[in-house]
Amino acid sequence: MTKPSRNSLRIQFLRVLRPWHRRLGLASALFILLLTLTGVAINHSDDLGLDKTGVTQAWLLDYYGIAAPKHVAQFGQTSSALYITDNLLWQNQQMILEAADTLISATFASNMIVAIDAQQLYLFDKQGQLQETQGSSTGLPADLLGLAVVDNRVWLNTANGIYQADEQLIDWQLASLPNGFNPWVSANNEIDKAIINRARSANLSWQRVMLDLHSGRLFGHLTIWLWDLFALALLMVSLSGFWIWLKQKPPR
Repeated sequence: MTKPSRNSLRIQFLRVLRPWHRRLGLASALFILLLTLTGVAINHSDDLGLDKTGVTQAWLLDYYGIAAPKHVAQFGQTSSALYITDNLLWQNQQMILEAADTLISATFASNMIVAIDAQQLYLFDKQGQLQETQGSSTGLPADLLGLAVVDNRVWLNTANGIYQADEQLIDWQLASLPNGFNPWVSANNEIDKAIINRARSANLSWQRVMLDLHSGRLFGHLTIWLWDLFALALLMVSLSGFWIWLKQKPPR
């Protein structure tokens, strides 16, 4: 029995190699396309606004484990309402404050917006731009419980008594409740459910998703290994392509 010639072995090897070269090439092309698109998106995230655009898809927020806020409150009518979701304050569906602690109350007072957490008071203009933050260092009473506005004067209910601010909101004095005092600002019974999803989306930007997808960390550690396999497939395509070209190169 004659031994197969070297040329016949080379031809058989090439026949086996070509289908795998095509399959690996297709997989590698998809991998390169994904890396290219996510890489371009990351490089231009500022221009595309990815760093400021929150993810609103509930399934993706669930996948990242971003839970709904525990404390949700709406103050005022939906068209001009203020919302609190844990430590975030929203105006017209736009986040205007991320406080260090859970916010308690928020309302409009004259030509400004006032919000409080347990230890600080926040002042905004009507457009939602933060103008001032008051705390114990500026003379604000501690352990705030509630907020009220009477005749455009701000009142605070605290664990140590009731305080009234002067007209400039600089000095706070212990005071007695006036006759016919309006109730402390309280949340609406009805809440616009859309704000809950917006609050969740504030914790996840599309820039983060693109970074995780580009690096292979979006689907956990197994995806990192899959990305390594794609890189190995790309190397195999390069080597097999060079081998096919070399063996099919016509002699000079």
